[in-house]
Amino acid sequence: MDMTKFSLAKHDPELIELMKDTDHKVLAIWAIDCFNRGRYLLNKDYPENQIVDKALETLNLWIEDKIAMWEARKYCFVVLKAAREIEPKDKVACQILRACSHTLATCHVPFHAEGAGMYVISAIKIFYQKEKNVTLLMEKERKWQISQLIKLKENYIAKK
Repeated sequence: MDMTKFSLAKHDPELIELMKDTDHKVLAIWAIDCFNRGRYLLNKDYPENQIVDKALETLNLWIEDKIAMWEARKYCFVVLKAAREIEPKDKVACQILRACSHTLATCHVPFHAEGAGMYVISAIKIFYQKEKNVTLLMEKERKWQISQLIKLKENYIAKK
């Protein structure tokens, strides 16, 4: 994907193709990995970190079959509310919270995993917007995301 034309509204064809035949829970694990790569952009002092911790804990419970999808999914609305509330004062934190929401929403719709990666890249774009190498940072992140998904898929297939 050409990161000079990055938009949250545009899907990355390479990523979508990789996701098509990927196990639902593998996509959830990948979404967590993507989110965690961008989490550093959420100020460590924000109380929203408790919301993020609970969201990741909830998704992990779903991955381990300890809670139902509908039970995990309902916490997405708490995360989205926090994102909307913080958006006027901190666009980067808002993007990270939206990445978290998509991460958790993967339990409901597997392709929400893409949103986790997309919102992390969006946060990087905003956070580093004044840096000359912002596009390179975005490209580096997308390359990592794709290679991580390939690795997780290969590990999953090898275990079957």
